Formats: sequence, C-alpha cells, structure tokens
Amino acid sequence: MVWAALFALTPLAHGVILYWDGNNTTAGAGTTPTATWSTTGGANKKWTTNIAGTATTVNYTSGSDAVFSAASDATGSYTVTVSGTQNVSSILVEDGNPTFTSGTVNFNDASPALTINTGHTLNFNSALTSSNTGGLNLSGGGTVSLGSTTTLSGTLNLGVSGVSGTTLRLNAITLNLGTLNVTANSTIDFAGAASTLAVTNLTIAPGVTLTVTNWQNAVDFFSATNWAGVTPNTIGGSITNQVSFTGFTANTTGWTSAGEVRPMPEPSTYGLLLLGATGSFLGWRRWRQSQRA
Repeated sequence: MVWAALFALTPLAHGVILYWDGNNTTAGAGTTPTATWSTTGGANKKWTTNIAGTATTVNYTSGSDAVFSAASDATGSYTVTVSGTQNVSSILVEDGNPTFTSGTVNFNDASPALTINTGHTLNFNSALTSSNTGGLNLSGGGTVSLGSTTTLSGTLNLGVSGVSGTTLRLNAITLNLGTLNVTANSTIDFAGAASTLAVTNLTIAPGVTLTVTNWQNAVDFFSATNWAGVTPNTIGGSITNQVSFTGFTANTTGWTSAGEVRPMPEPSTYGLLLLGATGSFLGWRRWRQSQRA
C-alpha cells in the first residue's frame, strides 16, 4: 500500500500508529467517518491499532502517529472535530478529504511529518502548532489547505519526501514561517482570496520549481526577509527563475527591496511605463490648454 512507502520515506516517531476508524469492529473506517478526535469519552473511541479496522476502537493516545484512516474505504469528505489540544508525532492522510475543525493539533515530535497522499486534501481549519523548533515536514503530493492563521517559528520543509506536486493552500489567512525550505517541486496556492505568506528565511533547492497560483497583485502578499542566494530588485537569476507565478513567466520573478517575492517588470518595462505616463501627462496638459483658449 501507498502508506507503507510513504512511512518508509518519512521519518516517524517511535510511538503508536493509530488509524482513524468510524465504525468500530466493522472492516474499514466508513466512507465518511465524521467524529471527534479526543483522548477521552466513550463516544470518542474512533481509533484503532489495526490497519484493517476490525479491532475494537479506542481513544486517541497523545503523541501517536495518526493515519486517516483504517483500510481504504474512507474515500469521502468528512469532518474531524479536534477536542482541545491533541499532540501528534505525524499525520498521514491516506484516503478521502478530512477537515479538521475546532481545537489545536500540535506536532510534538523532533521531526514531525504531515503527509497527504496525491489526489487528497486535508482542510486544516483548526489551529496548527509545533512545539518543536525543528518545524514540520510537509510532503506526499496532495494538498494541505490552511483556513486558520498560523505561525511556525521553525522550518517548514515543503516536499521533503521527494514526491513532487505537494500543494500548500492559504485560504484568506496569514502564515508566518521562520524558514520555508522548498526541497521538491511544489505549489503555493493563494486560493483566490486575500492571504499573506511571511517568511523570515526562504531557501529553494537546486533544480526545484515552486509554482505560485491564484496570487493577486496588491491583494495577496508573499514576503521573505532573507532569500538565500538572491539579490533584491533583480530578475532573471538562476534562483528567482525557480519560482513561477501563474500568468507570468519565471524570468519575471524577483525579490523587492521591501522583501516581497513577486513578478517584477523588466527594467525596459519601467522605462515604457514612465514614457507612457509622461505622454499621458503631456496630452492632458495640451487638452487643458485647449479648453482655456
């Protein structure tokens, strides 16, 4: 199965692997296993150590590796209500499209992993934190959609497993990162809404492409205090060319002196814009003078 290959690629904690299971001893987890994620409560026993989902379900054990879900039948969209703060070593979304709401999911492993299989989306509407300054490894080829403003002081490794296509989607939120380290071809999706990605340190591995989609000028903002190997106010470099905004060519990507990562006009374009503005101003003056004559 795919989960085995991903676990082999991604370092996990030495804790218990628990599988989300919405139907107790019935095989699988159920097509849409909506329930509450909690360490207590009889009705909240929605986890199993049995990959097939045939064992009696239990409450969540803090610090476990969480897999969504048992077997492979949870193919629908469903809601996981997070009760309070749930500590987790890693999360793997193997099937379906879960949405986390309420509460806080805290990654407390030394090298926490958030892996979303290709073709699946995790909608992260609850709070996301990491109590380890080592940050978070995001990979798998699927999509993580953040619907809550998030701050991670450590490093977010995007595409750490080497699986291309991982997407980080921002839904009208602010995401503050200590370091964004792009290690495999990935996408940042501004989801057509006003969002901000503020990074202290940005690094992109050689040969890797970062695609930025749904970015709107003066609406969405992608900023970096430091961008390794890049000089401000230059375009067409070997590193800036690795970042491509949809609707613009990669050789127009630049890093402004104000720290914004965005498409920038060629120097000749600035001259044309200035020339056009000057021509418009002169035309306006002539029109005003003719009105006074």
